[in-house]
Parts: sequence; structure tokens; C-alpha cells
Amino acid sequence: MHPRHLIRSQYLSPKPAAPSPLAHAALLLCLSASGLALPSIALAQPAQRAVSEVRYDIPAGSLDQALNRFATTAGIVLSVDGSLTAGKTSRGLAGSFGVHDGFSALLEGSGLEAIQGAGGGYVLRRSVAASKSSEATPRDSGVSTLQTVTVTARSESADSNPPPYSGGQLARGGRLGLLGNKDVMDTPFSIANYTSELIQNQQAATLADVLDNDPAVRMSSRGRNTSVGGGDNFFLRGFGLANRDISFNGLYGVLPYGSLSLETVERVEVLKGPSALLTGMAPSGGVGGAINVVPKRAADRPITRLTASYASNSQWGGHIDVGRRWGEDNQFGVRVNGVYRSGHTSTSGQSITLAAGAIGLDYRGDKLRASFDVGYQSDDAKAAAVGYRLAPTLSAIPLPPRAGERFAQSWERRSYKDDYYVAQAEYDVSPVWSFFGAAGARNHHHTNFRTESRILNPAGDTTTSPVNYPESSKSKSYLMGMRLKFGALNAQHELNIAASSMDIAAGYAFAQWQGFASNLHRPVFVENPFQTGAPFAGFLDTRQASETKLASVGISDTMSWQDGAVQLTLGMRRQKITVDNYAGTAPVNNWVSGYGKSVNSPAVGLVLKPWNNTSIYANYIQGLSAGATAPADAENAGQAFPPIKTKQTELGVKVDFGQVIGTIALFELRQPNAITVPGSAPNRYRYVMDGEQRNRGIEVSAFGQVVRGVRILGGVTYMQAKQVRTQGGANDGKSAIVAPRWISNAGVEWDTPFLPGLTLTARTLLTGSQYVNAQNTLKLPGWARWDLGARYLTRSFGRPLTIRANILNLANRSYWEGSAGSGGIVLSAPRTFSISATMDF
Repeated sequence: MHPRHLIRSQYLSPKPAAPSPLAHAALLLCLSASGLALPSIALAQPAQRAVSEVRYDIPAGSLDQALNRFATTAGIVLSVDGSLTAGKTSRGLAGSFGVHDGFSALLEGSGLEAIQGAGGGYVLRRSVAASKSSEATPRDSGVSTLQTVTVTARSESADSNPPPYSGGQLARGGRLGLLGNKDVMDTPFSIANYTSELIQNQQAATLADVLDNDPAVRMSSRGRNTSVGGGDNFFLRGFGLANRDISFNGLYGVLPYGSLSLETVERVEVLKGPSALLTGMAPSGGVGGAINVVPKRAADRPITRLTASYASNSQWGGHIDVGRRWGEDNQFGVRVNGVYRSGHTSTSGQSITLAAGAIGLDYRGDKLRASFDVGYQSDDAKAAAVGYRLAPTLSAIPLPPRAGERFAQSWERRSYKDDYYVAQAEYDVSPVWSFFGAAGARNHHHTNFRTESRILNPAGDTTTSPVNYPESSKSKSYLMGMRLKFGALNAQHELNIAASSMDIAAGYAFAQWQGFASNLHRPVFVENPFQTGAPFAGFLDTRQASETKLASVGISDTMSWQDGAVQLTLGMRRQKITVDNYAGTAPVNNWVSGYGKSVNSPAVGLVLKPWNNTSIYANYIQGLSAGATAPADAENAGQAFPPIKTKQTELGVKVDFGQVIGTIALFELRQPNAITVPGSAPNRYRYVMDGEQRNRGIEVSAFGQVVRGVRILGGVTYMQAKQVRTQGGANDGKSAIVAPRWISNAGVEWDTPFLPGLTLTARTLLTGSQYVNAQNTLKLPGWARWDLGARYLTRSFGRPLTIRANILNLANRSYWEGSAGSGGIVLSAPRTFSISATMDF
């Protein structure tokens, strides 16, 4: 008889020495900056072996789930026959326990016990007393009825995720591209790894909803459920990151554009700062950070989960999530997710229809792990406009219109349709040597019939033009690499080598009609220009416009001494960027220009652990963007510049207090900008890369469970983003655009003692003022947003039932949230109420 459940451990957590006074001082600084009260609690620090006692905080619930969390935290292998635990519950576990005492507490009253096999793993069986009382057969009472299975943990395995940290909102670690899976305390970068538990409990519909929890991130635009209705785009540490720069398990160029549906996502992993060594250049050249999504996989425990949802004004939807494993030791798995949502949003006159689905197949053997994902998403928003552009003569930003009122024309429509395919595999040649590879493709179509409005004066007068701008693209992406661990020069080495390539062929159409006068506060509505037959400039058929090829090879060596107390990472990536431009406005798409450059991008990272619960880290790393080309009227017309290097230096401290992790990071990013300088004659000029934007700041963040039943997540970023060596020195020392000086997020969850199963939540987002032009004459005021929520866990018809309710923008405040790029600004989302009911079968 083979075990039906196999619980694997990735991280082992010994009890540390008491934090030193310096560690306490670091905590106090973290608290004073973030306003979050963090107690000093014993550490649960990853290590290479289990110890006598580990601190646990496992809530009451099903016995399967309690045992799973216990085995993961304790760092043990546990084999379970699912028939023994079916329908059983546990009172949970809180405090420090050895493995034996922990099992005794978790299994109290269940009639079961855990015993250790000869191979070191544990096996669950009926207790001797229970077996005698029920006159069980020897099959029910002996160890011999189950085979003990020994599992070797692989932290970088493609099919395993680092365990959740205390509180369950963030994970213990995550993927770092070339470096593989890394524990947060072993990472020389600032990272956040948001779990499916947070996604579900906050009813996060898009990546923007998840990243509202991050104090280093702000949105340049939001997708569905807003007046924009387009895609989610981000600013990290003051630099932009487009939605098409999001990776799928480390693979670029395969995820849907626009607003990704999160019903198919298990984790959202965020790296703050550039990532050229780790991931290579992003498709759009975003350098502020890197965002990776991890797809759902079948768990050892069968999943059948149905969710019904409603969101204001009248969006109704349903989500089905099914996962199964089969075969000897559950090697084969399938996870199927499907969601459909349709109805009117909180923005008057706007409606959306979302249909998305994904199938994830995987195999996990002793040496080979492989997966295949196929997905589809259709995101259709009607009466969805874009942000407002600013006239060059505008002297002041007008007051924002009321959020939720109708702004878009009834005929405006933005629709994204994507299908994607990803295959991945990893093979262990030996316990220290493995190979991995991935291949993916995406087909993308974007219907984009909308208006563009330009604000003319502080009274809010605009000129508005209908625009038809559909896009389509096809992409292919590949990744292969090797990991090797060995000892040399008195150090343990982890050598990583990876090569990647991506090819994106894109086309578009463009037509524009004559503009009409309107106003932010009194919008004018006109008829569909297609129906009136109004003349336009441009063309309606989609034509090839460009082909972009990105290829790179990266290599890194992470050396560690003194059992990981000192870790040094050295690396280099060779990146090649090739861009071919075609005559997109002509019926025959002749090649018109090209760009091809290569560049080396080095990086170094250092982690020092003076105490078991403290990591001091530093890094130097670069981000890459495509280089500029001198315009036709410049003296150096056609000169192609090398890829732009955004250079980051960072120093930080992370302290793990056992239930809460706090981080303080100091950073500086420098990005070159193009300017013009005098040429060989008075009326001539040269185009050069000699300007610079410099962003300096400090980030403070904390997450975890401060006391039993109270969880926190938040922090604050203070940043000074300055322009340096500007055109003729005109803007030297002035603030860079869309880079607020202050950003703060604070969220709390409270499991109420007066009604078991009820959790109340609150979150606030604070953002300082920000400039939207280089001259610093146009400023968006600072803003604050409050969100509230509640969830209730109960049982209905003998099944677990979770009811969730959330309110975003509780006060329905209207404010300019940020910039949509190209000098545009976007309005805040209106108050939105959502409720859902999830039942597990």
C-alpha cells in the first residue's frame, strides 16, 4: 500500500541564539519608520538540519492541512494514508515543540500517532490504544502497512514553492531567476513573495491589487474596474515596469498583456530594483524591478473548490479550481482553473467581461520534474478610456473629476485576447548537478478603440480625439541552464549558467478622427465615428511594425563560508538586443531601420549573518533597456547607442524575529538620459547619452504575525529622485517625474476572539505629491486610500465555506493617482465593494 499523501519539506528551522542589542536596535529603527509594533520573538531560521524544538503557529482546521504545515516547518518527511485523516480536524499548535511533542498535540483525540521509520521519515498510523479498542487487524495497527518514503529537498525545484512565513501572507522565499529558489534571509536583494492565501483573502483580481500591499510600488495605470480599463503598469523605486514585462516561472514573453487574471496564479514574486543578471532584459526594458508569477500546481491533497463572486456595480462571476494527483507517490498532477465574470463596474457606463482558464500538468519524479501549462484569457472592457495627456502650455493641474462618474464614450472598447503555452523541465544528474529548460509561446490581440484627451487649462477643458489603435503580436521564448554545487577554496559553491532568447513580432493599425472640445467635469459625448462615416487619418488594417529579439547568457557563482554565515555572489550576463522596424504605415511592410547591440552586465551580492536571525546584505546590479538612436535631423543621425544601463547599489538589514521579518534597505539607482549638445555649427546639434536620473531612498518593511491572530504587512519608502546633467543644466537638481518622495502601506488582519472563524482587515495607502513634468511646474497632490475587509470561515452542508467581503477606497476619494506615461495622468478607482463565497468539496 502506497502513501496517498506525501508531505515534503524545503526549509528546516532551528531555534536561534537570542538577538543581540544591535539586532534590537535595527528593529526599533524599523518600527519607528513604519509605525508598526513588532515584538521580539524567537527566530525560526532556515538551516541544514532539524533541531529539538521549533516554534509553530498552526491554526485550527483540517488535520491534513495542520500536518502539512507542521511537516514543512519541522523539516521532516511525513507519509500519510489519506483514509486515516479524512474528515478529521486538529486544534492547531502554538509555541515551541519538538517533533514528538508536536505530533502528540496535533493528533490529540484523533486516534492516530506518528512514528519514525528506519529511513528517518515519519509514518502516520492508528494508535495502539485505538487499534485495540476497535479490534483492528494487524494491517490497521502496524507500520508495515505503509512504505516509508525518503525525499531529498531541492530548494530550486521547479515544482516546489518555499513555504509560507508566519501569518501566511508572504512566503519564506522565492525565485530569483538565474539563482533559483532562495530563502529571504539568504537573498542579497529586497524581495516580497505574495501567497495564494493573500490573493484569495483580499479577492485580488489583478496584479495591481496584490502590489497595493507593497511600499516600494505604485501604479502608473490600472486595468479593469477603473475608468482606464486598460492594463496594469507599475513604478518600482521610481522607474516604470510595463505589464508585458511580467514573467511566468522566470520565462518572459508568454503571459497575457493588460490585466492578468489571478485565479490561475499561486504566487506573485517581486524583486525591488534592477535584475539584468538574474532575468536578463525585460521585453519592454523595465528596470525598476522584476515581477514573476508562479502557476498553480496540483497538491497532494485533492482540491475541488467553487467560488461565486459579486462586485459593484453588478459584476457576477464564478471560479472553479480542481486539482488531482495520481500514480505511485503521486508523481502525476493536473490543476484546472476557470473563471468567468461579467457586468457593470463601479465606473458609470462601464462594463467588463472576463473569461480565463488554465490547465497545469506536472510530473515529479526522483530525478525528473516537468510541467506543461496552457492558458487563455479574454478581458473585454466597454466604455474604457485612457489617462489624460497634458498640453505643453498647461499651467496647473485641474481638480480631478469625481471617481466613478462616466468619462468614456459608450462606444469605446479595449479588449485583450491571449493564449499561451509553456513547457518546463528539470533533471538531476546527481544530488549536486542539475539541468533545466523551458519553452513558451503567446498569441496576443488587442482591440483598442478609444479616445485620447489632452488637458488644456486648470479649468479642465480638453480636446478629445477618437482613436483606433489595435495591436497584435506573436512571441516565442526559450530558456535553458545548469546548476552545479561543489566545494573549492575552502568555500561551498553554487554555479549557475543560463541562456535565454525571446522573439516578439508585433503589428498595429492606427486611425485618428478630428478632435472635439470637452471638459473633465462636464464631458461631451459624441456618436461612434465609424457609424457616422466621419473622415479619418491613418489605416484600419493591422500591419507588421517591428520584430524584437533578445538573447543573453548569464553565469553566477554563489560562494558560502561558515555554514552560510558569509555568502558572496558574483555574476555576469551578456545581453544582445536586436530590433528591426518595418514600414508599419505602408501596405507593403518594407524594412526601414534596425538596431543591434550587445553589452555585458555584471553584478555582485553579499550576505553576512552575524547572528542566526540577522542578515546584512549589499548588492551592485544593473538593469538594461534598449539604447536610443539619434534622430534624423541630428548631426550624428542614425547613431545607435549601446543598451542603457541603470545601475543600482543597495545596502540593507533583514531581521527574522521568528514571527515577523523586518527589512531596512538603502538604495541608489542611476539611469542615463539622452540630451542634445551643440554641434559643429550654430544651427546644428548632436544627440548624446549624457543626462542622468538619480533615485536615492530608504525602504522599511515588515510582515508576519505579531501575536497569535494578528498579522501585519506594510512599510514605508522615502525617496529623492533627482535630475542630473540635464539639457543645458535647465533642470539640474529638480525632481524626476512621477516619483513621490513618500510612499507608505500598512495592513492588519485580526482573528476576532468573540466569533471564531471571523477575521477583520484594514489597509491604508499613503502617497506623497509628485511632479509630472521635468520643469517641476505641474504637481499631483498627495493622496490617501482606506480599504476594509472581513472573512468568515464556517461549514455548510458538511463542507468548508469561506465568505469574504472587501471595500476598496472606502471614502470614495477622487484623486490623481499617478502617471500613465507619455505625460498622461490617471484618475483613482472609485469605491468598489466585492463579496465571494468559496466552498471546498
